[in-house]
Amino acid sequence: MARSPTPDLAAQLLATSFGRATPTVQAASDPLVDTPMQVSLDQLRPYHLNPRRAANPQHEAIKASIRQRGLDQPPSITRRPGEEHFIIRNGGNTRLAILNELWAETGDERFHSLLCLFRPWTARGEILALTGHLAENELRGSLSYIERSQAVDQARQLYEQECGHALNQRELAERLTADGYPVDQPSISRMGDTLHYLLPAIPDALYAGLGRPQIRKLLLLRKAAQRTWQQHAPDAEAEFAPLFEQSLARCDGEMAPFSVDRARDELIGDLAQRLELGYDELALDLGETELRRGLLSQLLEPEVPLPRPEPGKLPAARSFSAPLAQAAALDSEQLRKRIAELAQAISAACAPTIEVLAQNEGLGFACRCADPSALPAQGQALLGLWQALADATAAPVANLGALLCGTPTHAPWLDDETLARLFRLIKLARQLPHAGDR
Repeated sequence: MARSPTPDLAAQLLATSFGRATPTVQAASDPLVDTPMQVSLDQLRPYHLNPRRAANPQHEAIKASIRQRGLDQPPSITRRPGEEHFIIRNGGNTRLAILNELWAETGDERFHSLLCLFRPWTARGEILALTGHLAENELRGSLSYIERSQAVDQARQLYEQECGHALNQRELAERLTADGYPVDQPSISRMGDTLHYLLPAIPDALYAGLGRPQIRKLLLLRKAAQRTWQQHAPDAEAEFAPLFEQSLARCDGEMAPFSVDRARDELIGDLAQRLELGYDELALDLGETELRRGLLSQLLEPEVPLPRPEPGKLPAARSFSAPLAQAAALDSEQLRKRIAELAQAISAACAPTIEVLAQNEGLGFACRCADPSALPAQGQALLGLWQALADATAAPVANLGALLCGTPTHAPWLDDETLARLFRLIKLARQLPHAGDR
């Protein structure tokens, strides 16, 4: 008598046909070399690290051209391993956005399907995509300064992930240049300072397109202001950063175009209030070339129009007097202290062997020199100038013209910065007769 099959064997015999236990192989793999490829808008996505944050100012002009002529320059594309969609590889996010708009508006198939150059993704694909977008936009001149700064910082993060350690600015510049985006170390330094110091205070102005010349002036202004703060408030250094940011932030917004001059004025006003110093004195301390030129012109020219003198007579001396409200900004002790500091700085720059001593009388300083005859010509002229300022009856100063203005064959002995200090000293000395004592 035959034995019946076991239940397990019967179930196996009655089971459906065998299936595959392995995953289904994709219909096609991405090419391993650069290959033209027809793709549709449904298959394409923009590059998520695109340096451009604001709308392209040429968006409407590009759209009109594509509507009329079609897409003359299709973007190159790539695809990350394992992802479904292709992405724009190095510039073309604006064109992709415009194609989507035109397809939605017209339904014209020529805006929906396009022939692109596919370029394979590599181990450095993310970095090459970002630097490619940077280089493409740089060629078209269509990135704002803040967008370039943020993209370079993003590239720095990718490079550091790649190499496993922090990069200094020189190393970052070398890597960017090698990958097709040439940039030097000073530019990277300015970009970093822009992100760190300016972006928190004036985002609207930066994203509206504030350019490199204005940004450079703001960074120079900040550096000079910080140097002044460290000189007058060394124990409160941590308070400078929020003061600078608050001063700058008052100039940001959409009500009016950003003004570097207004930002400078706000900062100087805040510094004058916090450090209890005069506005003009701080303005010269900051050392901005344009600012120094403007203030020196005020020192050399009367602050009100001169009255026209009668024939044969000179204008009254009061025409050259400083306004009383301005003269009373500092008391006599403070004025003498500032004057002495300036005299010491000028002597150190021009004739270090002249010793300048602070004192609480006269102009606020006295000077002495062990051997005046051993001084060079510029030192003798400076010593004579100090003596003439302290004593109106002193003998005329020899070589004063060469000290201040130079000669036909030689430059002035005082450089521009030292000359600015001298004029500031003279202006403070003119305020002494009007200053009150403590």
